[in-house]
Amino acid sequence: MTKVLFTTDIHGSEICFKKFIASAKFYKANVLIMGGDCTGKMIVPLVQKNNSEFSTNYLGNQLDLSGSELSEFERKVKNAGYYPVRLTEDEVLELESDENKVHSFFLKTMANTLVEWLEYAEDKLNGVDVKCILTPGNDDHFEIDEVLKQNSFIVDGEEKAIWIDDHHEMISLGWSNPTPWNTPRECSEEDLYNKIEALVGGLKNINNSIFNLHAPPHGSGLDVAPEMDDNMSPKRGGTVMAPVGSKAVKKIILKYQPLLGLHGHIHESKGVQKLGKTLCINPGSTYGDGSLSGVLFDLSKNKVKSYMLTVG
Repeated sequence: MTKVLFTTDIHGSEICFKKFIASAKFYKANVLIMGGDCTGKMIVPLVQKNNSEFSTNYLGNQLDLSGSELSEFERKVKNAGYYPVRLTEDEVLELESDENKVHSFFLKTMANTLVEWLEYAEDKLNGVDVKCILTPGNDDHFEIDEVLKQNSFIVDGEEKAIWIDDHHEMISLGWSNPTPWNTPRECSEEDLYNKIEALVGGLKNINNSIFNLHAPPHGSGLDVAPEMDDNMSPKRGGTVMAPVGSKAVKKIILKYQPLLGLHGHIHESKGVQKLGKTLCINPGSTYGDGSLSGVLFDLSKNKVKSYMLTVG
């Protein structure tokens, strides 16, 4: 029996990542899988006013911080999924002079933070019989791929077939069908289908495999999100919902009928559905309040023996 904890879409929340690593001990899991969108989206600059005081504008509030208040604020920001960075006024002026410098600085901060996270994971799991697999999602910039490749402790599962135990293989793809936000890893349904098809070719036993595909299958009930208007605002305050998952993912799951489909991407669509013979799961995401949503499942040789959606 192999016990697996799968989670996804923590979007830079440090507390959620630490809970992900701690879940190995808490749930007695043999395998941990992070299914994508693990990085944050924004830097929160803390501008130095004097030797000990820093100023910032956070969520519309102007704050002056020092000492323990500063440390607590940085912890809060990291847990919310952002990157607090201490800067001098000259450094801020230099960044503001060139938009490309801002983007490069963000990517460097994001990559360095992930390096620190992976070092934390190795420190906590080294010597423990746990396989830890990380894959990107559509919101994750390509700069993190090199970070994953260079780390010898974490298993980089993206765009390949890997064994998670002696009986089960897994393919992973963080790309999604087109979104309104022009994220780093999205493509046409045709291209998405071809990407997944190429990965399937590397499997030895498709019927006993896991498809870790960030985009959920279209119309499965795991892909329902607020419908957007032409101004990119939720229609009627978010009360109008629509399926936004991938038709390519649905088509390929129905074609090959793997043992299990693991998905994310749509935070609001936590649930479990059958697509033909395939059990498909989206654990959803509640990273914004510091909660880690996941699914814990037991794999026997040829089936998913049990599963349980988790949050905590």
